[in-house]
Amino acid sequence: MSETIKKLWREYFLDQCAVIDSDEERALTRAAADLHEKANALLNQEQQTAVDKFVDALFDADALFARKAFMKGCEFSFSLLSETGVLKK
Repeated sequence: MSETIKKLWREYFLDQCAVIDSDEERALTRAAADLHEKANALLNQEQQTAVDKFVDALFDADALFARKAFMKGCEFSFSLLSETGVLKK
């Protein structure tokens, strides 16, 4: 089942979840871009590179945790439905 959940994540939810489609998401994205621009104005090139690598590492960790939460949620849902008899074995 884990491979099926991974496939579901890769081929559907990853693309669907990355779409910015609400005012809140647009505002947060704009705020982050503005802060990045302001920070870069205060930093030299070496510092900008270090900060960019740090931010990339944070994004990678966040993506990993999002995928893990999705997979755990799918596994939990399947287990719950199985145990309650909703799914016939």
